[in-house]
Amino acid sequence: MADFSPETDNNLFGAAFGALPDAVCILEPVGVPGEEVTDWRYLAANAALYQLFQTEDLTGSTLSARFPEAAAQWAPDLERVILSGAPEVLVRHGAQYPNVYEVVLTPLHYAGQSAVMAHIRDITGEHAARQARREADARYKLLFDAIDEGFCVIEVIFDADNRPIDYLFIEGNDAFLAQSGLVDPVGKTMRSLQPDIEDKWIATYGRIAMTGVAERFESESQAMNRWFDVFAFPIGETAPHRLGILFEDIGKRKAMELALRHSENRLNSLIEATSDLIFRMNPEGTVMEQLGGKNLLGEATGPGDWIEEFVTPSDRAMVREAVDAAIAARQPIEIEHRYIRPDGEIGWLYSRAVPVFDEQRAITEWFGMSTDITNRRVAERELAHGAQMLRVASEIGKVGLWDWNVETGELYWSDEHYRMEGYEPGEIEPSYEAWADRVHPDDREASAARINAAMESGQDYVNEYRICRPDGEVVWMLARGRFLYDELGKPVRMLGAMVDTTQRRREEEWQRLLVAELQHRVRNLIGMVRSVARLSAPSHRHVDEYVDRLIGRLQAMGRTQSTLTRSPGRNVDLSELVREELLVHAVQPEKCHVEGPDVALSPHAAEIVTLAIHELATNSIKYGALGDSGYIRIVWTIEERDERQWLSLRWQERAQLRKTRQNRKGFGRKLIEERVPYELQGKGSFIVHDTGVLAELEFPLVDAGSILDPRS
Repeated sequence: MADFSPETDNNLFGAAFGALPDAVCILEPVGVPGEEVTDWRYLAANAALYQLFQTEDLTGSTLSARFPEAAAQWAPDLERVILSGAPEVLVRHGAQYPNVYEVVLTPLHYAGQSAVMAHIRDITGEHAARQARREADARYKLLFDAIDEGFCVIEVIFDADNRPIDYLFIEGNDAFLAQSGLVDPVGKTMRSLQPDIEDKWIATYGRIAMTGVAERFESESQAMNRWFDVFAFPIGETAPHRLGILFEDIGKRKAMELALRHSENRLNSLIEATSDLIFRMNPEGTVMEQLGGKNLLGEATGPGDWIEEFVTPSDRAMVREAVDAAIAARQPIEIEHRYIRPDGEIGWLYSRAVPVFDEQRAITEWFGMSTDITNRRVAERELAHGAQMLRVASEIGKVGLWDWNVETGELYWSDEHYRMEGYEPGEIEPSYEAWADRVHPDDREASAARINAAMESGQDYVNEYRICRPDGEVVWMLARGRFLYDELGKPVRMLGAMVDTTQRRREEEWQRLLVAELQHRVRNLIGMVRSVARLSAPSHRHVDEYVDRLIGRLQAMGRTQSTLTRSPGRNVDLSELVREELLVHAVQPEKCHVEGPDVALSPHAAEIVTLAIHELATNSIKYGALGDSGYIRIVWTIEERDERQWLSLRWQERAQLRKTRQNRKGFGRKLIEERVPYELQGKGSFIVHDTGVLAELEFPLVDAGSILDPRS
């Protein structure tokens, strides 16, 4: 080591060594490297080193003597460099000072001796700058991931004539992949990923790159089968021409706009973009600073307590509780709340923020975004109202609705549909099998065939079939449905409705029975009229007299049928029947006496008795007591005979003595003496005295239907 003498500073080497701007020193091992090194001795050091460490001449002193703390740290590095013969660049924090140093260790070999030259540079400022950049990058990444919209950076590719022909994807967030549908796009061009992409996209991005003017627009890509809301802005002022693109797939929103095109308010609520405000907050989540986006909260005047300034009073406690819970759990804040718009109106915000942590996992700040969802809230409320109206309408109208996802097999039934099937709403899990199990076995195959035919043809499904409810009741249903298909013509859904037609079916069956009964009644009526007409003919010599008598008898029959029709299936009160016939013949109360217990005649007995009373009254007016100053008595009694009740009815006339007596057996006499025994299984007598007619009817009171009743 003789070459390094105290006179070194005076030679050329010393001059160069001392002129170096960075701190430099040369150290030799005390001992044999690789075997035993006990310390390191300073052979030389320049002025920059003395100034850096604020020390005096180090030449000849050892590292452990001057810097004991650094000796333990640097000794292994110095020995390793000598043994390897290769220089190393190390970054170390100072042992005594809070500085960061970059140290270049270079091995020196001369005259069989070894040493290490240490080139030391204070990089504390550079290190702090790099740390700041890393923190900024971390915040950028957090913000990048917090954005719900797709975001990517592209580089526009131009041809020789400076015309845009394609663009290259540089980077993108997860939402970009989800909303674009592209697979592994980074590092690839758009035309390689989507060869048939429309030229308008490349032209638009080329224009923005050349003009440097950001643009926001909505456009459809048929090639990608999507609608996008795009905000594109240039990055940098010179080539390469890069753009930042913030976008959202608004396909669903566009579909809703089309569905609600008749409502201007709904349409406007869906045109507005989302993700309008980017912000940061202090660790406590109380002070917010707007970093960019639309001025949802008005002109920003600086950080402030956003909960007190912008959140409506009714929601402040809820928002504060949600923020505190997120801070305690160290999880992202995600909340919907009402806020006060700049114009004073009340709107709705969806806010999401993620925490930024330091090395000790303490929250240093929050980064997030807010989206105005007022229009969505209004739309949801109106849709919920519409759904409620549809549900109420289906329940009032007794209409069962279904929605069948053909691909997944998932099936939705409305509450009324459950009830039609015989279940309480939600009692079972709806499925095609559950429906088919309720269909009547005789209708099951035909119903399935109709569904398959409608699915294949695209025509509406129409089917009337029976359902067997769990309680055993069989009901009729009329169902109508329609299949929905995808762009390939594959059925994906089936929507439909059904109504209960059981009552209609029963009414139709009852109508058929009524028609059949009417036909039978008409045939019986015609037969009865024919019989009355035939029996009336021999009793009269003149046509006019015959017609009058026939009309009277038919009217008597009609009155009885009218009574039976007004109260079908009900018996006829005898007293009412007798008094009505006397009233028809204008018999004055002082010329008659009617007496007897309450008696209910069967429809058949009422028909016979009515004709009998009619004939007796008609004959009495023409030949007997009612034709002059005579008097009639009509009385009846009931008695037990052979365990049955019998009715005995007596008609007796009292009039002046007549010289001529009518002995010819007319219709009334035949009716009483012949028809009563035959029709009513009783007895009948008709006797003409000098003072008038004495007629008696006796028959059992049994239930017998009208002669016009098809069941009789």
